[in-house]
Amino acid sequence: MSRVAVVIVNWNSKDDVLAGVASLVADDPAVPIVVVDNGSVDGSVEALRERFPSVDVLATGENLGFAEGCNRGIARTEAEWVYLFNNDAVSMPGALTKLRDAAAAAPPDVGMIQPCIVFTKHPDKVNSSGVIVFTNGSARDRHFGEGVEAAQEPSEPFCTTAGAALYRREMLEDVRRDSGYLDRTFFMYYEDVDLGWRCRLAGWRAMYVPDAVVRHKFRGSSGRRGADFVVVQCKVNRIAMLLKLASRGMLLRSLPKTAWDLAKISQAGGVRPLLSLAARLPATLRERSEVRSRAEVSAARLERRWIRDSERRNPAPKVD
Repeated sequence: MSRVAVVIVNWNSKDDVLAGVASLVADDPAVPIVVVDNGSVDGSVEALRERFPSVDVLATGENLGFAEGCNRGIARTEAEWVYLFNNDAVSMPGALTKLRDAAAAAPPDVGMIQPCIVFTKHPDKVNSSGVIVFTNGSARDRHFGEGVEAAQEPSEPFCTTAGAALYRREMLEDVRRDSGYLDRTFFMYYEDVDLGWRCRLAGWRAMYVPDAVVRHKFRGSSGRRGADFVVVQCKVNRIAMLLKLASRGMLLRSLPKTAWDLAKISQAGGVRPLLSLAARLPATLRERSEVRSRAEVSAARLERRWIRDSERRNPAPKVD
């Protein structure tokens, strides 16, 4: 059994996904790679099978979303660690080896390992060194837009971003719910924060490997859907995540932002996403009960340790 297997979800990004697979194979020609193709019509499936015949290409025939695509890919692997890797990411030389070494040396309660993700267009700036969550329930990438020199310490993040991160299989199985390893109802955005938060509540930890570097095009697929799609997905999923995982106190503290987000959802997407959020509520509350009943750490204690003060006091730099 290989120690690490890679899962990539692709949607109409042939050139990007070919470059990403090539970068991983350059580090380790034998690494098992699963590409879940979500109904691409740009020749991605054919190109992958022709150029990389050893890659397991799962063509779903439809766009299942990033979360469910990851779920399908994880289910096709057997390795001790699963490396979720965006279709618009490229691994720098040695990064995969460094992550594998970190996984081999990781304490048994570490289930998430984060490389340093930088922007493809600005490789001197950090895209993510993990995830920060704020008291209003919003989340963003740690060190986002900062110079790489600011992210050289191997400090522990709250959780990892699924754009490029290792996940211990034992942990994934531990936190798996009816909605999957990653909650398929999220489609995309916040699905990795939701997963990481569930892992934290179950007693798992994260670590950061700054010298393992990945370049990320950033919104290579989702950007084609338009700004309103991103706004609606982020805000709907933030609310669903809080309803599932946050303490009552945090739910109350985040009410002003939630009210604002509901208004923005209506403005950007109309009534349909609000109805969809309401339809998800019964399953979300059932999962809340499940997560609470199996938690090793109380929600309030976790929030006191990891949730930062208002996002307004921790602004992210802008990246052109």
